[in-house]
Amino acid sequence: MLVGVLVEHPDSVVIVAADGDSLVAVRQSRPGASEPTVELPAGKIEPGEMPAQAAARELEEECALVASELRPLGSFWAAPAYSTEYLHVFEARGLAAAGGEPELEVLRVPHHGEGLTDAGSLAALALWSTR
Repeated sequence: MLVGVLVEHPDSVVIVAADGDSLVAVRQSRPGASEPTVELPAGKIEPGEMPAQAAARELEEECALVASELRPLGSFWAAPAYSTEYLHVFEARGLAAAGGEPELEVLRVPHHGEGLTDAGSLAALALWSTR
């Protein structure tokens, strides 16, 4: 066990993309998980990028989708005991195909989030559910 290690991580975004009766999710492999995770679309904010720009870019890259509306829902620390990552959550509405292929396997999960397997997605979903 490492003690006193702080992971320096840039701010990130998580997108709650509502699509009818479901939410858009992605399945991907993560180094710390023994099996693929099911998450809401998310990713790091690039240098010089605003959170809303990052949310739009990540939704397009990961899911090949664009949103007519991106609304900020709130922000929170991912794991402040050992990481500097701060998450900005956005709701995406009015989804349409962006053209091209998604980078990840795109899934649909129920609005209550059954099947999501990472904490950032579950916390983002909690913010969205109180909107």
